[in-house]
Amino acid sequence: MKLTASEIAKITDGKIIGGGSEIITGANGLNEASKEDISFLSNMKYLSDAINTRAGILFVSEDCDISVFQNRAIIKVKNPQYAYGIILSVIDKEKIESYKPQIFDGSYISDKAQIGQAVYVGSGVAIEDGACIGDSSRIFANVYIGRNVKIGKNCIIYPNVVIRENVLIGDRVIIQPGVVIGGDGFGFATVGGKNQKIPQIGRVEIGDDVEIGANTTIDRATTDATRIGKGTKIDNLVMIAHNVQIGENCIIVAQAGISGSTKIGNNVIIGGQTGIVGHLKIGDNVMIASQAGISGDIKDGQKIGGNPMSELNHSIRVRALIRKLPEIYQDFKNLKNKINSKEE
Repeated sequence: MKLTASEIAKITDGKIIGGGSEIITGANGLNEASKEDISFLSNMKYLSDAINTRAGILFVSEDCDISVFQNRAIIKVKNPQYAYGIILSVIDKEKIESYKPQIFDGSYISDKAQIGQAVYVGSGVAIEDGACIGDSSRIFANVYIGRNVKIGKNCIIYPNVVIRENVLIGDRVIIQPGVVIGGDGFGFATVGGKNQKIPQIGRVEIGDDVEIGANTTIDRATTDATRIGKGTKIDNLVMIAHNVQIGENCIIVAQAGISGSTKIGNNVIIGGQTGIVGHLKIGDNVMIASQAGISGDIKDGQKIGGNPMSELNHSIRVRALIRKLPEIYQDFKNLKNKINSKEE
């Protein structure tokens, strides 16, 4: 990246103060930035760091008092972190586009597969019969793509991803290293004291603009499909079981586990290390706090936490009381002893 301050202000719909010709080639945190970097201030507790930063340009909010910044180019924007993210996107796009379209020696592509235009295929990739890769997608080293997998346009699939047969992936999907999509669901029937496997013959369907974090697993359905709605963002080490249905624009944080056949609405936030049992219905716009244990349906708009689950504010009060249990118990013992001594 090589942009002037004026160009950055135009890209981010910002107002530049005290500069315009500075050349910026990178982005970094307040303490790490150099004069060729842009940084941002969105939390005033970091004001001292912002005053002392070496960054060539600083994003600040529109209502920020800039009198404390001397001899520095400032760009005022509605949301400094969001504006900073726009610049990071420019840098990231340049990084991805540096991988020019090519198919490396040592990759295997079936003659029955279809590869779109301007596709990058790294070394050690295997693409099976009937697979279809959309235009401008990038598939990095050692990725396995099974039979009849359909991958949309402008997708990024990082190394060591496994995508098994009959998976459907939309456009602009980002899949981080080590993800497994379409592994068998955990389906068994216990007969005569033995666990008999129930074949998992369904598929996985992933919508446009989904991002899937490293080492996450999304199981194929027993029949029909496990579905992830468009715009949903999934963190690292998340487990999504067979036949789960996840709506649009959800956020699922690391180490969450969602059991089979649960249905999750749109715009749901699921905190880290949350466990959700199977066959539940979770409504739209639900917020679930970290480490919650979800064992029942949740209506639209509810905020839930704790294990066992309860309304979030109630869960917070319960946890606060738990910390005081030793003192409460001692008070109870003292009171009991007083009552006993009076009775004697």
